[in-house]
Formats: sequence, C-alpha cells, structure tokens
Amino acid sequence: MKVDFLNDVGAPLAVTAVNLTARASSTMIGNTPIADIATYAMAGGGYLATYMGWGGRYDDFVKNVAIAAAPLAFEKLYSAIKGTTQVGRVARRVTRYPAPAAESPFGKTRLV
Repeated sequence: MKVDFLNDVGAPLAVTAVNLTARASSTMIGNTPIADIATYAMAGGGYLATYMGWGGRYDDFVKNVAIAAAPLAFEKLYSAIKGTTQVGRVARRVTRYPAPAAESPFGKTRLV
C-alpha cells in the first residue's frame, strides 16, 4: 500500500495546525470559542465540499481534512449538547452554595 503524503499526512497536519492556532486565540464568536467554530467548519465544510464536488483535483485532501477533524468536532458537539465543558476550558465561578461558609476557628475572638 502506497502512502500519499499530501492526502494522508498533509490533511491531519493541516487540521492540527488550525486547531493549535485557534486554541491559542481567545476570540469568541457569540458565546462559542473560535477553536470550536474552526473544528466544526473543517469537519462539516469538508464533508459538504466533498459531497458537492468542490475540491477539484484536491477532493481527496478536502475529504481527509473532514475525516481528521470529525472526531474532535463530534466530541465538542456531544459536550455542547450534554452541557459539559472540557477540562482546561475557562473555569466557571465556583460557589459554596448551598453549603454554608466555613467559620474560622478564631472568627469571633476580639483582641483587646
């Protein structure tokens, strides 16, 4: 079996480069990070472009970009639907509610 470096190595490399660059950016579109938008665009756009025949001579490359981006896009979509966030994302504010605040051991002591 012959390895086609442009399609088999170049497409996952391009997806990785876009993901790393997008994660380094803090830009948000609405309430969605640009990294998520880029992942969805590479997966969905790649499949759509392949289906419509827009890739021309690079149709296999476009299809492989979609295939390489799909697992992360599906994981992000699943997390968005489930309502969970990935570890390492922007931390949400942690509150003690409904637990009461712990009192310090000498909280009511007055120094004279």
